Parts: sequence; C-alpha cells; structure tokens
Amino acid sequence: MKAAGWHGVLFCLLAACFCLPAEAAPRRIVSMGLCTDQLVMMLADEDTIQSVHWVTQEADDSAMAGRAARYTANHGLAEEVLRMRPDLVFADGTTSPLATALLRRQGIPIVTVPVADTFEGTRRNIRQVAAALGRPAKGEAMVADFDAALVRTKGALAGENRRALVYGANGFSAGVPSLFNDVLTHLGLTNIAARPGMAGWVSMSVEDVLRADPDLLILGEYRPEAPSQANLMLEHPALRALRRDRPVVSVATNLWNCGTPFVARAAAVLVEQVRGIDTVARP
Repeated sequence: MKAAGWHGVLFCLLAACFCLPAEAAPRRIVSMGLCTDQLVMMLADEDTIQSVHWVTQEADDSAMAGRAARYTANHGLAEEVLRMRPDLVFADGTTSPLATALLRRQGIPIVTVPVADTFEGTRRNIRQVAAALGRPAKGEAMVADFDAALVRTKGALAGENRRALVYGANGFSAGVPSLFNDVLTHLGLTNIAARPGMAGWVSMSVEDVLRADPDLLILGEYRPEAPSQANLMLEHPALRALRRDRPVVSVATNLWNCGTPFVARAAAVLVEQVRGIDTVARP
C-alpha cells in the first residue's frame, strides 16, 4: 500500500479513537451555568442546545446574551431540566449539587466543569467541554485562537511598572489565583491585591484601596445604570478624589467573569483604554 494510503488508514483509526460516532453524539443538550453555557454555545451545534441558564441571557452578566436568548431559559432546577429530556447536561461550580444529584439518579449524563480561575484553567475547560461534545478538534482550535489573541497583548503595559488594582461592586478585588490577576500579570502590570492570604476574589474596604495607592485603578462596574448598595461604595468621596489624579479605566465584567476566550478580549480592552488615557495625557 502506498504511503498516502497508510496515512488515510491512520487518520481513520485516530478519528475512531477520539471522535464520538454520529449516533452517540448528544442531540439534546442543557447547560445549567453561566460559564458552561457560553462554552457550550461556542462549541456545540446550535440545533442541539435545548436550554441555557437565565443569567446567560442577561447582557451585564454574559458576553453571549444575544445568542443565549434563542434558547429556553432554565433556573438550575432539576425538575425543569427533566422535562426537557436531555441526553447531556453541563453544570458548573454555581450549579446546585442537589440538582445534579437528582438528575444523575434519573440516569442523565452530567458533565461538571470546574470554575476556571487561570488562563490554564480556561484551556482545560474548553477541552473538557469539547471532548464531552465529541468535538476535540474544535476545542483545540479554540484554544489556539485564545492563545493567539493573548500573544497580541503579552507585556503590552509593562513599560511603566504600574501597580494596578481592580475594584468592583461590593468592594471585591482580584487576588491570586483569579482570572483578572492573570490578565494583569499577562499585560505586565503588578497586581496590588496579589498578596499572601488574598486568594481568589477578595474583599477590600475603601481604606484598603487608599492605603494601596494604585497607579492604575480598574473599575469592575456591574449594572452601573441600576442604583444599588453594591455599586454605591464605588462613589465614595475618598474614591472619587483618588480617581481624579490617576488613570481610571473600566472593563465590562461580562468579559472576565468566566473562563472563556472572552478573557483575551478583556485584556485587549484594558490595553486600549490605558493607551488611550496615556495618549491624552501626553503634552
């Protein structure tokens, strides 16, 4: 047999090992969490998706709200999911363990995807969802695109040794590990909140922010048009004074609240905003 023939046989064998046969591919998919919803919508055949979580249809929470509006909304309840007769369900760290346990008892396959708090965790989750859907090649392509987007912003803000702090509603900041810490360090910024004992999303008072004295303040505003106690602290007089004499930018939380390729877009937006301020500030 010619070499080309052997290559064809080898390809077929690999495909048989790594791809689900057509009859085994899921045809009625339900996703029960904001982060898994978005990965499923990126990777699955759109006609196979039956339902996504209602939060994913909210533009302030989801970078894919428009697309999510096509599907029936669920509220993470086992009873409503059962009525949809899914052959595959995706859950994440926000999904009720009781709901997933009830679904498993009914023999419904559940894929539980951990919450990603690093770039590498994002890559793992893309691959996990793609594998569950029988689309590993599409997952690898998405990871490659994600990495290519990150290459374009690598070290983009490293020149001035800025000490940065992200500060959001309810006084939360990005500790270590967290997706936004990865964004900051990827761009060459020093994350003030990256200190021992401050892991994940950490709470900081206004006094903590003033003592930190960041060179760059990044506001993680959430639903700024809707007055709330959570956003009120961002308007504290001391913070307003701090914001007058240093660069202040804002990056939509729907780009970085989940481990999806949109995190690379959050990094690009941050670079654009900081460079825009620097350009205006130059004499």
